[in-house]
Amino acid sequence: MKNYENIRTYFSVFLGNDADAYGDSYPEIVDSSIECFGGIDENLINEIDLFLADFPTNELAASELNKITENRIGDCAEYPPDLIAFLSWLSAYMKQKWDEGKF
Repeated sequence: MKNYENIRTYFSVFLGNDADAYGDSYPEIVDSSIECFGGIDENLINEIDLFLADFPTNELAASELNKITENRIGDCAEYPPDLIAFLSWLSAYMKQKWDEGKF
């Protein structure tokens, strides 16, 4: 079984209880994470895409992400509008930033 270490770290640091320290919206938070990392983490994007392929439904994805993050960030099923849509957006947004040269 894969451990999804990049996802664990990203969600724990940037999308956990202190997410508001990095911005008021998800795009602001992601932009802040890019600045903190000094660029786009291509491994994170690949891991998100792999996670989506491995856990294609909200129920499966939320259950697994809760395990991965050890429930430290609350119930992952609550990402709006749903977890699959959020992860798909996150991957696409990071890819867009990559294409724009924001890395």
